[in-house]
Amino acid sequence: MKKIITLGFFAIALFFSTQTISAQERVEDIAKLQVAKLSEAVQLTGEQQRTLFRVFVAKESGYAKQIKGKDLNNTDVAKAKTAIDATFEKELKAVLTAEQFKKYQDIKQ
Repeated sequence: MKKIITLGFFAIALFFSTQTISAQERVEDIAKLQVAKLSEAVQLTGEQQRTLFRVFVAKESGYAKQIKGKDLNNTDVAKAKTAIDATFEKELKAVLTAEQFKKYQDIKQ
């Protein structure tokens, strides 16, 4: 009986820990990490960091709504991904200087 109760508590604890893990994958958290990595690589100003945070949030939100969990071979999903990526690149290019954008492209590849 004790083993069954212990197993039940273990299962409940495991359930709550998986909720915590998925909560850590929020769009804002992902965007914050991406901006931090980019800032380290290309020396962003404070204003650039704030603007790029919003750009990354928009990109990740678009991915979450239209792409995550869907088949990338589906033409509608592929078109949505292409559109999100194109918008992201355009906004990124508008925020970064030419030198910073070149560094970004070098890092990206």
